[in-house]
Amino acid sequence: MHRPAAWAPRASAGGRAHGPHAEAAADTTARAGATPADRVAARRACAFVFVANLPHLAEAYGQDFASAASLEVQRRLCANFTALPSSDMARLRDDCFLLWANEAFDGAASGAHEPGKPSQPSRRASRPIETLLAVLGAEPVRAGGIAALVQLHADWIDVRSPEQLGASEIELTLWTAQPFPDSRESRADGWRQLYRADMDVAVRVSEALRAEELSFSWQPVVHPGSVATTLYRGGRARIAPGRGDAASLVPEVFMPCLQRLGLTRAFDRTVMRRAVAALRLQPSAHVGVSISAQGIQIDHWWASLLAVLDREPALASRLVIEISDSAALPDLEAAHDFCVQLQLRGCRIAIRDFGSGTDNLAAVQACGPDIVKLDAALLRRARDSEFGRECLRGMLAMCAHFAPHVVVEGIERDDDVHIASRAGAQWLQGYGVGREGGKA
Repeated sequence: MHRPAAWAPRASAGGRAHGPHAEAAADTTARAGATPADRVAARRACAFVFVANLPHLAEAYGQDFASAASLEVQRRLCANFTALPSSDMARLRDDCFLLWANEAFDGAASGAHEPGKPSQPSRRASRPIETLLAVLGAEPVRAGGIAALVQLHADWIDVRSPEQLGASEIELTLWTAQPFPDSRESRADGWRQLYRADMDVAVRVSEALRAEELSFSWQPVVHPGSVATTLYRGGRARIAPGRGDAASLVPEVFMPCLQRLGLTRAFDRTVMRRAVAALRLQPSAHVGVSISAQGIQIDHWWASLLAVLDREPALASRLVIEISDSAALPDLEAAHDFCVQLQLRGCRIAIRDFGSGTDNLAAVQACGPDIVKLDAALLRRARDSEFGRECLRGMLAMCAHFAPHVVVEGIERDDDVHIASRAGAQWLQGYGVGREGGKA
């Protein structure tokens, strides 16, 4: 464990500066005449902010850029979430900051969590963390002609006030704040070039979201016997061409980049907010939007969405949440809890691309979906051979045991409708059975 770097400058109410090792005499003096009740009353809710990709930024762009990124996170914290930076925020290390509840940062008062108990924040306590993550990570960091996004991890933590923290508590905080390392992460040849290329795409996506250049093409999920019978409309996100770009950015291009960088959460949050807006504009519509496997967990990122769904159950009943890349779910137990919580509020869960060749059977069992959508490759193989058609029939029969609704994706022509119908398809989706454009 690295020793903590210098603290951000701060002063006590009397104007005396305190360093990280000034706790011995000061802490003893401060607590000698205070009762336990006084000390509890004086405690403020505290959150940590951890810059998880700072080592990656240093490796890909150099230490100078990583240092600039750290200072920019500190600047954004001070500018947006502190009333008095010297007493509301502390810098433990380049990649870790503490932020105490203050007038600019609603720490949910004592609702964050009780000292000495495991942190299980309520949605009221989650809202400030959600805002913190969204604001700090909204814009790329720019320095020396480089632009990159920071990957942030934040939560409540039980620590004493800034002037009382000692070296041992700092070390414990640093250990607590660091997320578990990804055991699947590797440094293959060309890692730096791939990281930079992925980050260029991520920055483009971030800028497009801020410029409201995200739109959806809507594709209905229809009944084979009558295309007028619609289960819901699935939304496919796209980003308008930027300056010098020939075509729109589509999820098949940018989502793998965001996933490799661990930066899907802000995009998923924006997509869900746009879906809610679309439902409000069209009170009779049922829509579905896709979110990444990395976002399938109940955490601070979903605080505002859950609050909306609780307030508006009629809206929730018209929302389908499609889980893409389900074989990559990082935590099946967390995915199960996520799906249960959304279904309890009236939403439906769909698993996309089932049968794509990856092992997503465990994901289906964990998520208990209302809808399973078969990978389009199954239909393509069914066009070519009787064996392919048998496989499609078998997959449809199996999936009927997993979910009330099974969708055959990839319908592009009339023959596809006939092939899927003869195989026993309940629902169809694809360019061959209807497409609606539009911005949401």
